[in-house]
Amino acid sequence: MHLERNKSDKKDAKRIYEYGCDREPEKYTMPDSSYFECRSLNNSIHDLTKEITKFSNQIHSLKKCPFNAKKIEKSFLKIIKFLKEEKSKLELELHTKLVEWDEETLHLISSVKGIGKRSAAEIMVYTQSFKDMESYKQLISYAGLSPTEYRSGSSIRGRVRICKQGGKQLRNMLYMCALNAKKSNGYCRALYDRLVEKGKNKKAALIAVCNKLLKLVFGVVKNKTFYHENFVVKID
Repeated sequence: MHLERNKSDKKDAKRIYEYGCDREPEKYTMPDSSYFECRSLNNSIHDLTKEITKFSNQIHSLKKCPFNAKKIEKSFLKIIKFLKEEKSKLELELHTKLVEWDEETLHLISSVKGIGKRSAAEIMVYTQSFKDMESYKQLISYAGLSPTEYRSGSSIRGRVRICKQGGKQLRNMLYMCALNAKKSNGYCRALYDRLVEKGKNKKAALIAVCNKLLKLVFGVVKNKTFYHENFVVKID
């Protein structure tokens, strides 16, 4: 921040003021209450998923112990069962709230092959039901999947990677969707196979499938048209 040696609220306020004068950002609009409710439910589902994974890993570790840990395993299994039941309840509640919030957008997103219920909910919550999304490039950048280049002169030539500045949860879920889409979605499968045949490693090909899924989702939402695989070649 202009090589300032000191930091204070007064200096921070001044820099924020200068940023506003220089960039002239758009006025912030508070999202409606439906968004905050859905986001809270979605985050709670993620927290429960982490807890389930944690206890599952602990059970796996206990099975490798040289002593009898059956009682601990039994206790952890009961906790996992309870957490899964609560997670299912929250997922049902989230789906109900999403339908109340924007049913049309939810159905449009879900129509894309490779995008499941959880992924559709994640995309809808993360983008605030595509509020202020004007292009698929914004969506890809928002998810942290846009390419970034590291190069200077003729000596520094880093590999092109994804920037990862964006939604980690959304990016991770899209990666799992890509694994499904390369089998169930004809166009994604053709894209994946073509890139692998050209010498791209499989992970890079999957990232390309993630980007294509976001393009398809953006296309169906903005055009208000359900996904149809026969017309997928027209969306690029």
